Amino acid sequence: MKRLVASVGFSVGILFAAFSADAPPTETWAGAVYEYASVRWSGDKTSIIWPEGTTQRVIAFGGKKRPEGADERAWYLTGAINIMARRGFEFVYMSNDDVLMKRAVTKQKE
Repeated sequence: MKRLVASVGFSVGILFAAFSADAPPTETWAGAVYEYASVRWSGDKTSIIWPEGTTQRVIAFGGKKRPEGADERAWYLTGAINIMARRGFEFVYMSNDDVLMKRAVTKQKE
């Protein structure tokens, strides 16, 4: 009998938690719209793909020559991240050769 009461109590608790988790999202979350830019390392051919579909070749650090001994991948990806950050993009994801960044945009009324 104690197990039955405990099981029913546990089930009611789970149901209560599940239904209370369905609360509507906040206005800030519901109104957020993002656009994304990405870059894939490809040596001196590394390019940023902007949200509108254009590409920009990364000339890291204002065209300065990569210092002797500096890692080529780190040099170009760091340059690309800085270019995107100056345009208001924030870091989202990075794998070995890819970087994805986003920025909030104002939602246009339809």
